Amino acid sequence: MLVTKLARVYATALHNLALENKQEEQVKQDMETVARLIADSRDFEVVLKSPVIKADKKQNIIAELFKDSVTELTLNFLNLVVKHGREQGLAAIAQAYTTIYLQHKGVLEGSVTSAKELDAKTLAAIEKAVVEQVGKPVQLKVNTNPHIIGGLILRVGDKQYNGSIASELQRLRLDFKKNLYVADF
Repeated sequence: MLVTKLARVYATALHNLALENKQEEQVKQDMETVARLIADSRDFEVVLKSPVIKADKKQNIIAELFKDSVTELTLNFLNLVVKHGREQGLAAIAQAYTTIYLQHKGVLEGSVTSAKELDAKTLAAIEKAVVEQVGKPVQLKVNTNPHIIGGLILRVGDKQYNGSIASELQRLRLDFKKNLYVADF
């Protein structure tokens, strides 16, 4: 998902407010709940993006959905976002908040992609190696993609290590195309 400048502005404002109220961790959990609901419920996403549904109806829907599961600070923030007509960017705002929260805690975000599901022992070993390399705690998101055939693709911050078999095959394919050697037989 593309995190826009607008999403970062709203997320930063929410983070600053959460810091003031000492609710930083609760708001992070709330924003994860919001992001998960948007990702899991196509109907809710359509309601948020619909220009036909009025803001007060959207606020009522949000109040009903989240009244028992999020803090009052988060609920007021969600209503403010809807009031300003920015509800279509709510998923990006939630993602931006998580990023800002982790940066504030000194934790790097990363992802590891493998062809098959990684077991807990392997994931712990990867995480330990990454922490040793970068010198900071890391939160890794785990993805699976059978198209990489084998190996791993690891992204931490703005760096990427591509140790997948698919990328090696692609590199070999390019090397063979560039081969200028012509046999005399």
